[in-house]
Amino acid sequence: SRQDKKWKLNRLTDVHGRRYMLKAQALELFFADMEGVFVTFNGTKERDLFHAKLRGSCKVPLLRSFKSLNPRVVFKKSKLTELWRKRKISNFQYIMALNLMAGRTFNDITQYPVFPWVLADYTSETLDLSDERVYRDLSKPVGALNPDRLEQLLERYDNLDGFPEEEKFLYGSHYSSPGVVLHYLMRQEPYTSMHIALQSGRFDCADRLFFDMAGCWRSCNTSTSDVKELLPEFFSCPEIFENTNEFPLGQTQSKMSIDKVKLPPWAKGSPHEFIRLHRLALESEYVSNNLHHWIDLIFGCKQRGSAALAAHNLFHYLSYEGSVDIDKVTDDLERKAIEGHIQNFGQTPSQLITKESHPSRSRHEEEPNPLFKDLCLENMRCDTPKKQFGGPINKSANGAIISIHALGDMIFAIHSDFTLCSYRLYHARGAVPFYFKNEKARVLESQDASLSHNLIRSEKYKEGNSVGQMDGTDFSEKRWHSIKNVSFAIALGSYPSDSSSDTSHLLISCGYFDDCVKMHSFDSLQLQSSQNGGHRGRITCLEVGDEGDLMVTGSDDATCRIWVIDHEALASAITDGFAKSSLIKDGFEETKCFISHVLLGHVTPIQCVAICTKLDVVVSASQDGSICIHNIRSGKFVRSLHIDAKTKEVNESCAENGIPVKKLVVHMDGIFVAHLSDGSLHAISINGQHVSSNHIGEQLNAMIICPKSETLITGGDMGSARIWNLHDLSLQCTIDVKKHGAITSLALTPSESQFLCIGSSNGLL
Repeated sequence: SRQDKKWKLNRLTDVHGRRYMLKAQALELFFADMEGVFVTFNGTKERDLFHAKLRGSCKVPLLRSFKSLNPRVVFKKSKLTELWRKRKISNFQYIMALNLMAGRTFNDITQYPVFPWVLADYTSETLDLSDERVYRDLSKPVGALNPDRLEQLLERYDNLDGFPEEEKFLYGSHYSSPGVVLHYLMRQEPYTSMHIALQSGRFDCADRLFFDMAGCWRSCNTSTSDVKELLPEFFSCPEIFENTNEFPLGQTQSKMSIDKVKLPPWAKGSPHEFIRLHRLALESEYVSNNLHHWIDLIFGCKQRGSAALAAHNLFHYLSYEGSVDIDKVTDDLERKAIEGHIQNFGQTPSQLITKESHPSRSRHEEEPNPLFKDLCLENMRCDTPKKQFGGPINKSANGAIISIHALGDMIFAIHSDFTLCSYRLYHARGAVPFYFKNEKARVLESQDASLSHNLIRSEKYKEGNSVGQMDGTDFSEKRWHSIKNVSFAIALGSYPSDSSSDTSHLLISCGYFDDCVKMHSFDSLQLQSSQNGGHRGRITCLEVGDEGDLMVTGSDDATCRIWVIDHEALASAITDGFAKSSLIKDGFEETKCFISHVLLGHVTPIQCVAICTKLDVVVSASQDGSICIHNIRSGKFVRSLHIDAKTKEVNESCAENGIPVKKLVVHMDGIFVAHLSDGSLHAISINGQHVSSNHIGEQLNAMIICPKSETLITGGDMGSARIWNLHDLSLQCTIDVKKHGAITSLALTPSESQFLCIGSSNGLL
């Protein structure tokens, strides 16, 4: 018997209408802990009643999706097309969103998300993405790309005399079906088991397996029964090309053993390189300018009817929504045949646009370039604004800039004497590249309450040094080295002021003598909260997620903790029982922050953490070199790895002879970079694969990733900001600011205004 399963309604974030058997009789529910569930009902009426009850009678504080379950209404209300046209979201994000709105889902293999073939060149040694000849024609469906094959198919269509006009079709197979999905993903579970089940308990014959990218493209261009498109994994998941589980896939008739997928020569044998270039091709100018044609074919006005026939885009009538009402079919055999066809031979997505064509994307020139996207090194120049609060001459703020934060057109610099300096920075028309204005310098809280362990020692050193005048730079250098273990971050808090609810930013910091995380209001610098979150030791590091509502801290007690900042509904949804009970036992009072998970897996003190809320991952590293990866919202342990001191390779396990990790950053594409104590950089995928490494011979104090491009920026004791290619860690460019001492902090301004801010140990920005 099936076991009952429960889902917490306070975790429910989205509800989407779905089809099952081509009927609008299903729902897909998404939860805050990243779980999703696909539920079918006995008909549309029952589904809509459940949905109305869910919204009307239940407490669902996190529910944010539109009330309508109609795909067209949701598409119209979403306003995503405008964001895509203005280049605010990527092609990948937009296609993924269209799939979601049109009823495609990872929870039903008969309605899997569909992505386009974008390249037509799988044989060249190098790939020139500026050459339009390497791309597939996006205005035609796959079946119409080869004119000779199309001629055969049109001839067959004209000869379908016995069929009623509405049941005639050009293509008997579909661009997306369970067979297509399992063909592509058969090397990774759970698709391997599903593939074997589909093939009656064994792998399909080796010649029919997916083993060669060029061969697959050739088949899609020549075979009359093969018109398949691609899946999102071809732009995001290198593991689908690897036989990591070492399944015995057999030999072809020509005695070739099947193992990994053979990639095009331009991928240099690396699945990561293939995914990187394939993703760049998807985001290229050619695809951006032509993607609307493909959207018309799959989700738009050319999907069905006479427009589909004119565009040579007509599939079997049983693949279209509303073509048959199964409940009205009385003959059992006929009903089973129809159900079998719908389940196995592909379903066309819901039509999102019925009348007009999808608008094209705006031209590239109209939009600001994200920083370092196409790195033009000659045009980069470094300026040190003359009027600043810090530095060797000015005395409003003392010591190194230990942290920089960019919010809108404001830059906030925190000095080692805990002075928070704010500046306004924006583009200026004319000869000067920017306009820079001092706003105010304020001291964070009373000194005695906010000093870290090391800062107290540094203060004593300062008082005892009465003989002789001390050079400003020298002192700020010493002072900087003394407070490297103080971390700052910025989060969005919403707390009431003047009886109306005002959203303000919070400044969060750790590294204090009382082992607490402190939160100050940005406007008044008043202390809002000070708590240790149940850590039993010094809190060594903290990071706040992109949205500003989730934070991770690491401590000497070898644990990390996930905090929810100022969002009670989210906190009650994702907090696990272990975190709750351990905090109650400690008599812990929750004020602005809520501890939702305690992350275990390390055995030595935590050195650094990195968080990516979009990927739902936290990466943490401890003194013995162990790197652990956890899910944020569920708190689940994913894997542990370390870089071996002898072989310099990534091994999956706890560290025995690992190299200590000093800094971590995560990129949205699923790669994180670790800076080790031996002065090396390593790029590693969150699935544990070593992508690249480079020995840079420097201890870094700051390391950031440019979120919209493949760029890593580092700064350290040598006083140069260095810009690296993320995928191969090759050096792109060096910005020399060593006359100001070591680089102590880095920040990027939001993409509209394109500045890299460098904080130095002599206190200058």
